[in-house]
Amino acid sequence: MFRAVLGTWVLLICFLCCSAINADAKVLGYWAFQSKNEIGKDSSPNRNHGELKGEGSAEWTAKGKVGGGIKFDGKSWLEVPHDNSLNVKDQITLMCWAKFGNPGDFTGDGREQSLIWKYGPFETNKRFWASYALRIWRPKSQFGSFGFDANMTEGRSAVVDKKFPEVDQLEKEWFHIAATADGTEIRVYTNGKETGKGPQRGEFQASDLPLTIGHDLRPILIHFAFMNGVMDEVIVADKALTGAEIKEAMELGEKGKPLEGYNPIFAVEPESKLATQWGAIKARQ
Repeated sequence: MFRAVLGTWVLLICFLCCSAINADAKVLGYWAFQSKNEIGKDSSPNRNHGELKGEGSAEWTAKGKVGGGIKFDGKSWLEVPHDNSLNVKDQITLMCWAKFGNPGDFTGDGREQSLIWKYGPFETNKRFWASYALRIWRPKSQFGSFGFDANMTEGRSAVVDKKFPEVDQLEKEWFHIAATADGTEIRVYTNGKETGKGPQRGEFQASDLPLTIGHDLRPILIHFAFMNGVMDEVIVADKALTGAEIKEAMELGEKGKPLEGYNPIFAVEPESKLATQWGAIKARQ
């Protein structure tokens, strides 16, 4: 009897330890830019580390939104090599903080800027080539400002915040920019508020091409779509957060707190699931 009880407790301890170590993390990539020596580090379990590329001098800055950040000069980007973990099926959340270095980019004709861009397969996306993207449209396009873009299995899905920020805001403020796709609808959020919504046309198209932060490598825009400013707390997750969760994530940044450990993304096993699995262990004794 003692041995049976002891064995049960050993199994329980091992199970709980494994559950803690192998947390059911939903984050696919999380670039927090906390130190100069680890500027491309991905803090997610997938370790999708990136490398600075381009002709400019993008660099780490201590003046991020939450600790350090990455400062782009309009000529460089962070490139993350392909990994299957960055391909998603029909849900996603993209988020980042951004502070823009040249408000003139948002006046007149302006210019596009790509914040997070995962390339789609060339053969089916010969013009836009986005598996999924968080980007900025130029004012001349009349689409709006911050938005989501993807060429999906049933057509292009683009949703945009219809209003550009005021120029004086761009000179002074950080913006929390996010987009979600839940399998049916796409939503865009600016500073924690839903600012755009539209239909999701199918599933995401997987590719073996890289993900870039601060630029995209489409040949038609190779010298055009660079980010000019500072980015921080860049994250890609494989499920759609709710509006309340997007707002909570933004509020963490406002308080100077990182997203690492934020439960809706870095999820742990729920108590109900632990209870069910513990019951199964007991039943086998």
